[in-house]
Amino acid sequence: MRRRTYVAMLGSASLAGCVGRPGDTDEAETDEEEPDEAETDEAETDEAETDEAETDAVATDEEPTYDTEDLEFQKLWAADLPDDEGRISLEDYQATADGETAYLGTESELTALSLADGTEQWTLSLDTPLDGVTVDDDGLYTLQEKTVQAVDPDTGESRWSTTADKLLYTSYVTTGDDHVAAGGGNRTVVVFEKESGQQTGRLPAAPNSQARGWNGGFVVADSNEVAAYDPDGTAQWTADASASWLTPVAGSMVVGGGRGSFVGVDLESGTRAWTTGVDGELENPMTAGTDDTVFVYPGPFDGETFYALDTATGEVRWEQSVDSDLAFPPVALESGVVIHDGSRGRAYEHTTGTVIDSTHEGGYQYGATGSGRTAVIYDSRAAAVRL
Repeated sequence: MRRRTYVAMLGSASLAGCVGRPGDTDEAETDEEEPDEAETDEAETDEAETDEAETDAVATDEEPTYDTEDLEFQKLWAADLPDDEGRISLEDYQATADGETAYLGTESELTALSLADGTEQWTLSLDTPLDGVTVDDDGLYTLQEKTVQAVDPDTGESRWSTTADKLLYTSYVTTGDDHVAAGGGNRTVVVFEKESGQQTGRLPAAPNSQARGWNGGFVVADSNEVAAYDPDGTAQWTADASASWLTPVAGSMVVGGGRGSFVGVDLESGTRAWTTGVDGELENPMTAGTDDTVFVYPGPFDGETFYALDTATGEVRWEQSVDSDLAFPPVALESGVVIHDGSRGRAYEHTTGTVIDSTHEGGYQYGATGSGRTAVIYDSRAAAVRL
């Protein structure tokens, strides 16, 4: 692949710098007259106005766009994780990331590494394997069997720890506005206050369905329906939609699936918006998403097709044959989606499926997370790549 140099300007950021300095040219090599002081002042004023106009043009809240021909993986760093003596089981690869830090779970520790350079920020010892971890603006939350813990993402110190009144088995943890929810294989989602850790309610859910935060509460799939609940378990609405799992919320839509179909639910109205039939059952996939596209990577027994779906219409934007026996979860970056593809990680354009680049990282690593344009793929060794 040809290497290209490019600059992406985000928000109101600006770049400064040049090759050489004005005035480095020998005076003997030019016969140009020195401009008078008035002309110089006028030129400097025009230049300042140009700079201001360029700054105004850059300052925008719109999502950045990228030319896929100008993108490629750049390896940032690699780091050994604390318990790198042997491989860990697949279910122990629980990870999440915010804009600055990747939080990587192994069998015995949760490790926080800088996304920029891999510097270790802190480690948290685990007495039982990590079943789930997630982070938002309010903090970092972990789940180990029945225990939910709020952790300070900057220091790794525990803010509170509480025990659910029910064992959660195959589990996950997710957050809403003011609450955190944990659930798993026993058809129950347990909800806690973020501030205190106090349990506030239980929600019914399909065995492998992950709750998603919405409108102060949570949305769950329960086989033949998708429902939204307040944190105390009061139902907001119920939609007639057959789903055993849910993708992340995309705009005001959530996508569910199972039993050979995908279904889109409009969260504003609480109604089914569309249904799309596909091959295979897709009972336990790994999912990710952007504001308008969701990505569904098949589980070990879900076939071998990866799907990218338009959340508004249910149209399959593109699909890709993959080897799903042992794979890291898809990572949706600003610049593309990174998935396990055979013996390597491969990046695709969100909506078209155009191949952007591939990396040898991810061939035999089964944990992954990312933020912005950086993905971290790991097992007993973590590697960060920027797309």
